[in-house]
Amino acid sequence: MKNKKYLIVPVFVSHEGCPYRCSFCNQTKITGIDTKTDKKMLKEILRTHLEVLNSENLPEKRELAFFGGSFTGINLERQKYLLSAVQPWILSGEIQSIRVSTHALFIDDIKLSLLRKNHVETVELGIQSTDDEVLNLAGRECPFDVIQSAVDRIHAMNFRLGLQLMPGLPGDNEQKFQKSVDNVISLKPDFVRIYPTLVIKNTGLFDMYQQGTYTPWSLERMIEAVKEAVVKFEKAGIKVIRVGLHPDPSLMENYVAGPFHPSFRYLVDSRIMRERMIKMIRSLEQVPLSVTFRVPARKVSLYLGHKKENISIIKNIFGLDSISLQQDDINDHLELVAS
Repeated sequence: MKNKKYLIVPVFVSHEGCPYRCSFCNQTKITGIDTKTDKKMLKEILRTHLEVLNSENLPEKRELAFFGGSFTGINLERQKYLLSAVQPWILSGEIQSIRVSTHALFIDDIKLSLLRKNHVETVELGIQSTDDEVLNLAGRECPFDVIQSAVDRIHAMNFRLGLQLMPGLPGDNEQKFQKSVDNVISLKPDFVRIYPTLVIKNTGLFDMYQQGTYTPWSLERMIEAVKEAVVKFEKAGIKVIRVGLHPDPSLMENYVAGPFHPSFRYLVDSRIMRERMIKMIRSLEQVPLSVTFRVPARKVSLYLGHKKENISIIKNIFGLDSISLQQDDINDHLELVAS
């Protein structure tokens, strides 16, 4: 069995430490977890994820992640309790490090020192947007200078930094979202996550949706906006490690409206590949009736598109008779090889 490169063991501390209840958020409904995490639960979570591993399928990197709350906003004793509960697995080598998700309002040198002493290597900040109006409407006020200060402290103590964005919140539009993307790039995170805004039951956004004061973005609109963001991040050398929410049962039971698709990342990446092929064809002095592309073997489905829509769309744009894809097992780039 081929080793996976990365194992993240998720532990949810839903809403703990959060300074407010954002209009879009109900962690209990999203995660399906409404019990406060203790050492017994944490032990069971770790056992579930680790007991199936052996020397043949042991991931190179094994990390426990505290998600779902603002970890550094939790009272200090509770933070110490949770972090100390992981240390036996750190000492045994079964878990190599910890990551926490938190809020820029709760970052200072004392809190970061506690994390560093307890083998935390990664800090993720849920920014969602850098536009003041969008954040205010979401009930998540946080000036950009506060975010900048938090990021500077995280960088100074050599943590890996992750930032999260959420396009489509009340008051958001494409221009504001792309400005947020540009601001995030300026902060130089190691990676980002992008979560399209969805309407979930028992949230402020759900109330707004029912009252007709909030309209979620369409799937097509969100794909286009996120596609542009992903391209920008890739050009800046910033990894996009997650696009869209995982379709777990709890989410699906409480999802009401919004641009959800179980393969949202695939749709975004496929759109990017389509535009790259279109750009190459347009660079030709004369468009032929048939073209052939050499594509990375592991990305063939992305170039074909959902139900081969990329092929049919490109053929219609240029009036082509055929488009052929040759699989390349060695190179990882697109090439127009015959026309």
